Amino acid sequence: MNKIKTTNNKYRFKATKWTLNIFPPLFFNRIKITYSSQDFKHLKVKIKYSWINKNIQNSIFGGTILSAIDPYHAVMYWHIFKDMGCPMEVWVKKIEARYTKPAKSDLSLEFKLTDKEIQLAITALQKENRFEAWHNVDVFDETGEKCAESRILVFIRNSNNLKISHL
Repeated sequence: MNKIKTTNNKYRFKATKWTLNIFPPLFFNRIKITYSSQDFKHLKVKIKYSWINKNIQNSIFGGTILSAIDPYHAVMYWHIFKDMGCPMEVWVKKIEARYTKPAKSDLSLEFKLTDKEIQLAITALQKENRFEAWHNVDVFDETGEKCAESRILVFIRNSNNLKISHL
């Protein structure tokens, strides 16, 4: 199977960033992508501290923090495999979070996928048509203190039984 041509990566990258930034569950929680590499292997996200997303203790809701953790690894894997010509079914299977400090300022999160992690996914998909991986995401306030730590389990499946031996 030959690689499928994709649209201009520069515009697709900007369109994805724009779409996620206006997606209502993220937008209304004041969650925004502040940086994205064009290969979708690195994202930086910010949660803006606001009256919209703070609780009665004046800290950011835990649900807002989980909303910021949830979609990005799945979107990153999906785009990476789509760029390889093999779009996969990708979703988040589980999130575990531990809050370590009340979040009373803007928060920063960073999401990265390494070439090694992507190669592990390719190998598993070639053998079993499915792959699961845990990723760690830490949440930091403006002073650099950790407010939350989480693990997210991403599930990838070759539901269309695409031939991926060329990857």
